Amino acid sequence: MTELHHIFRQIFSQFPENTIMLFADSFRERHYKKGDTFLQDGSICRNLAFIQKGAMMCYYVKNGKRYIDEFSLDHEFITDYSSFIHQTPSDKTIECLEDSTVFSISYDSLQTLYQMNSVTFERLGRVMSEQLYCQWHEKSKSLLMDDAREKYLKLIGNRPGLPQRIPQYLIAEYLGITPESLSRVRSGLVK
Repeated sequence: MTELHHIFRQIFSQFPENTIMLFADSFRERHYKKGDTFLQDGSICRNLAFIQKGAMMCYYVKNGKRYIDEFSLDHEFITDYSSFIHQTPSDKTIECLEDSTVFSISYDSLQTLYQMNSVTFERLGRVMSEQLYCQWHEKSKSLLMDDAREKYLKLIGNRPGLPQRIPQYLIAEYLGITPESLSRVRSGLVK
């Protein structure tokens, strides 16, 4: 059994072993270098990826200014979900912040799985969608309602390894604060 099978068995424990094996076997291993682009804005997102090891950042650009949407680390899924499910051009870029090993499944391969056993694989797709929605909802709520300290605490509470792997200026950008403000927040936590 591969590491991916083992990880998926933990994530999708409510599904039968043969479903997990078939799902995991549909993913293809890919390697990216730091700075490589997994998805460029304007292109159609044709793959859903699971990061085995590495770090990626999703961002938008408007009027020359970058807006960071998300960071994804080891054992997390990443894609432009809207572009992927609708097969329309993406308005975001996904860039590798570290050398990364990912397993990806193409849109067409996922559709084939849905056709093979629509009830089981559509349920698996729903579980993934629900998890993504809940993450998005919590992040959106925090970015709207929390102050800088609360945003940072939630970010590191949910992903404790993130501050050691993501440059502080990118974390500040993601939180919508200046690097100086983030530095003050971090030093206030140490006291």
